[in-house]
Amino acid sequence: MDTLEDHGARLQCGADAIEDSLRANLVSWRVRSAPAGRALTADIRPGRLDGGVRLIELSGDPFVGERGQVDISCDGEDYVGVLLQRTGTTVCDTGDRKTLIQPGEVCVWLSGRPARFEMPARFQKLCMIIPVSRFESVLHHATSYEGLHLLAGHHFATLLSAYLTALAREVVDQPGRGASDIVDVTLELLGAAFRAYRSPSGQSPRSRLTDRILRYIEARLEDTGLTPQAIAEDNGISLRYLYLLFNERGMTVAGWIRQRRLERCRAELADGRRARTVAEIAYHWGFSDSAHFSRLFKSTFGVSPSAYKATRE
Repeated sequence: MDTLEDHGARLQCGADAIEDSLRANLVSWRVRSAPAGRALTADIRPGRLDGGVRLIELSGDPFVGERGQVDISCDGEDYVGVLLQRTGTTVCDTGDRKTLIQPGEVCVWLSGRPARFEMPARFQKLCMIIPVSRFESVLHHATSYEGLHLLAGHHFATLLSAYLTALAREVVDQPGRGASDIVDVTLELLGAAFRAYRSPSGQSPRSRLTDRILRYIEARLEDTGLTPQAIAEDNGISLRYLYLLFNERGMTVAGWIRQRRLERCRAELADGRRARTVAEIAYHWGFSDSAHFSRLFKSTFGVSPSAYKATRE
């Protein structure tokens, strides 16, 4: 069967229809059976949340999905991918990293990089993609979490497995019920779990201090009084030491604050629920000059804030 209906129906389909469904409901993939030449069928159950967040429940025969530069160029936006393996296994190969994802495990990947996903035996999985611009509102440097692998049995993996399974059931079976609030809760949960899972207990005191300061800044981005001097004083260090901590990570304090504020503005501009004007959004996130904000936004993201907002309405 090579035809699909969108949103909610569970349908069995062949390779061409799998590609069509993934392109329509996730991102573009090229699909082939594994081993090559065998007939391929899969069950696909697509669902969508608010704010460009998409998910698919996928199960079926062994197959390989690949993404190259041509597929990436068709996406139109950069996404963070979250894969939950339910049964079977997935081998994720991004060129410099190969990860075996087993039942109950969660893996993070990026849509902007070539990748190869192989399911060598029958499987069930849940695939979610989140626009980077949306995820950045709750998880700074969201793309740096590429390759994060939550192992089966870890309490965070167990928690996310239960939540994402319930989420897929809610979205597919009862669409439209509080979708905006569901997205907010989902991203907050994913962001908190990713941050906590990646934070190693053996982290050096200096790295822990830098991470604490980054969290401090993140919680106060709306504050126009957020200056390097205030940050240093509130965290009990000298201004010189603060600059040193950021320099070690290839950043400046002012540059980091500006970048995070721009990313928060972009996330709000992408959210069709928000009624604030571009100037109001800029002012809310600490930019007092709307013209200067527009220039910064365009130089950073390649499009003016008003044009970016218009494409999301």
